[in-house]
Amino acid sequence: MSTGLEKFINQFNNGDWDEFSSAFGNDVSKFLSLVKRRGLLDRISLETIDYNDPELVNSVMLALINDDPSYINEIIEYSLGDVQIRPDGYYLRLDRLNELSEFFKDNQYSIDYNDRDIVEKALDEDWWEPFSDTVYDVYDDIIKELDEKNIKLLEERVLEIVGNQEFSLDEYSSPYFKDISDNNGRFIITESNIASIVGDKDSMNSLFKGDLYDLKNQLRWLGDEAYNQAYNDEVYEDVFNELSTLFIGRHDWVQSKKNEKTIHTPYIKIRDIRSDIINFLVEFKGTNKNLYSDMLTYTSMVTEYMYSADEWLRISVSDYADHTKVSQYINEMLPDRLYM
Repeated sequence: MSTGLEKFINQFNNGDWDEFSSAFGNDVSKFLSLVKRRGLLDRISLETIDYNDPELVNSVMLALINDDPSYINEIIEYSLGDVQIRPDGYYLRLDRLNELSEFFKDNQYSIDYNDRDIVEKALDEDWWEPFSDTVYDVYDDIIKELDEKNIKLLEERVLEIVGNQEFSLDEYSSPYFKDISDNNGRFIITESNIASIVGDKDSMNSLFKGDLYDLKNQLRWLGDEAYNQAYNDEVYEDVFNELSTLFIGRHDWVQSKKNEKTIHTPYIKIRDIRSDIINFLVEFKGTNKNLYSDMLTYTSMVTEYMYSADEWLRISVSDYADHTKVSQYINEMLPDRLYM
């Protein structure tokens, strides 16, 4: 090694870059390129540079990555404790799935909605129920959405509650009830007329005010549940579509034991951790913020970059759930909800 370059490397390690930087046009990358060409990058000490002049650390790391792509693994193992290296790539370990909301913009002062808040709720373990009172009319919004199989189940349930009992037009009134009543204005709901009754809005609405009041509430709750589930699906899909910028596919769960307790930890595959690291190093080159002494996590590294570059993930949320999806869930859920 030439005496001049040896002297420069020692000065560089000691934090004295300013004393000879003019020889390289005040461009640290030019100096590091020369050191690399001479095969002397191993003489550069990140530890002493971080102690003496931490603003140079990111530039050195960039040079080391460019010289040896596998140096990425050293950065990960040293600094990014929430990343697991597997044979097929790099995985982010999460404590909770809704931690992924940190990658979304925290637009808490928006007049519309806060992306981060919505994502956090959509990915939370607890059931997210953003809507209530979604059913305006139980007959139109629920019964008319039922398929043939569920209409039959509803008929059976109505028969269980009010079947083979005698009622009067004073109790329940509708044109159909009047048609099937005797001269004393009395009628009985039976297997022979239940289909006509369930198919008649006026008759069902009359029964909903009395003996079928609890059933009406069950159907109303079913509508709210189906609506929220459909909306959750839509948001969930939108969230992971946007997360595909950073990650590949959906998360998986890794099971482990801790003090006889089974723990399920979510992991998600990182799409391009090399670019994520380089983006951070370039964004904060020449600053005290680095991956050597700050000991960041992958999440904090990426979100620090996102904050500085204002490049957050965003979602576009609809004001309404998809009607087709709501109808699908109503029919899927009805058999279990009729007897709640």
